Amino acid sequence: MLARRPWRAVLGQGLPLAFGLASHAAINLVDLAMVGRLGGDAVQAAHVGSTWNFLPMIVGNCVSTALLAQASRRLGAGDVDGARAFNRRAQWLMLWLGLLLGAASALPAAPMADLMGVEGAARSGAIAYLVVSNLGCLPMFVLMQTTAAMRAAGEASMPLLLLLGANVLNLAFAVPLLFGWDAVGWEPIGVVGAAVAAVAARAVAAAVGVWWLCRRSHALTLRGPAPAAAPAVARPLFVDAWPQALQIVLRAGLVLVLTPLARRLDGEPALVALGITTRFDTIVLFAALGFANAATAYAARAVVAGRAAAARAAGWWAGVFGGLLGVAFVAAMNGGAPWLVTLCLPAPPDGVVDAAVDYFGTASWAQALGAIALGAMGALQGAGRMRLPLVGDVVGFVLVYGALAVTAQTATAAGALYSGLVVGMAAVAAIHLGLVQWGRWTDPLERQNGSGATP
Repeated sequence: MLARRPWRAVLGQGLPLAFGLASHAAINLVDLAMVGRLGGDAVQAAHVGSTWNFLPMIVGNCVSTALLAQASRRLGAGDVDGARAFNRRAQWLMLWLGLLLGAASALPAAPMADLMGVEGAARSGAIAYLVVSNLGCLPMFVLMQTTAAMRAAGEASMPLLLLLGANVLNLAFAVPLLFGWDAVGWEPIGVVGAAVAAVAARAVAAAVGVWWLCRRSHALTLRGPAPAAAPAVARPLFVDAWPQALQIVLRAGLVLVLTPLARRLDGEPALVALGITTRFDTIVLFAALGFANAATAYAARAVVAGRAAAARAAGWWAGVFGGLLGVAFVAAMNGGAPWLVTLCLPAPPDGVVDAAVDYFGTASWAQALGAIALGAMGALQGAGRMRLPLVGDVVGFVLVYGALAVTAQTATAAGALYSGLVVGMAAVAAIHLGLVQWGRWTDPLERQNGSGATP
């Protein structure tokens, strides 16, 4: 991997991952378009369910990113046996974590729906959606962890195929579950069918991912003799994961804050519009994570090899590529905003299209700025600097939430809130680029042994 220039390595591995992850978000939109055929209540239920389900997924994603960084550094240092032993134990850890968080997050489904202000059929649908999707954390966690190991080994095609395959299966399962299948007497089960389809598709993809890692030829194979001394796994992964989890909570919290504020200012149409527009935002977010993952894998190897400049360049290029792709996606959303709304909700209530156009025209640009920050911080995470990006986010999101608090006092429409969001996210992007440029780059393996920093 280090034989290539940073920009080429980040682009070569990051672009397939970016489109693979973006396709995951895009398939979710197709899923939403099918849910939209069930009406506005179903759209609200899916919005509430997917928003809260994002929280346990944060934990799983952060643990898998920590595995990506840890395994990449071990492989970069030439410790193949150590990397394999670490990966085996990390896969088991994620399995038990998925079971625990799935059960724990499914129990408070009703209070979660109530906090989002939904009522009637939307509330009951949201509760059912939450229970199924949160219990389905297990297969998604396994899929995250297996594909993280593949990316640590430098693979791009297999993770992409797994994501695409899971998405295609999701759609195939969703059609009969949402709308029924008259030929076999299959009755539709409503909006919860979307959650059931997603869980089933991820379970199949997770099984294939485990099979792929069980091959003896894989760099991080799950086969082989147990080491004489089992490496510690839980502490290194959770130490690396918790700063990332807080960072994503800061981002996910924006949707939770904006939803009741937008509803207060623009009424029910704004709530329905957010159920559509925020799903499109995930395309930008997931694409940026593709470049961030590539920067993590590259920088982890570079910093172990004493090539701090190359690690820093990977962060810059990941930010640039993430931002450029984000701009392209947001521009496309703005160009087709009314069509995108009617695609997801064929007969939108009055005001929904206007509310969505306002969001795409302003708030979505904040996601493109956020993509720059996500790409840049991937390199720092690969170098083991997990807390430094968190500090940058805390400072930046104080500005973001502060801007929302100020505008909420005087705003007469949701558009004013969205302007404050863009200003705040511009500050977040600038802070993270500054951390990449002027942050201290060290070899975490040397730091753990007390031998100091790399040149």
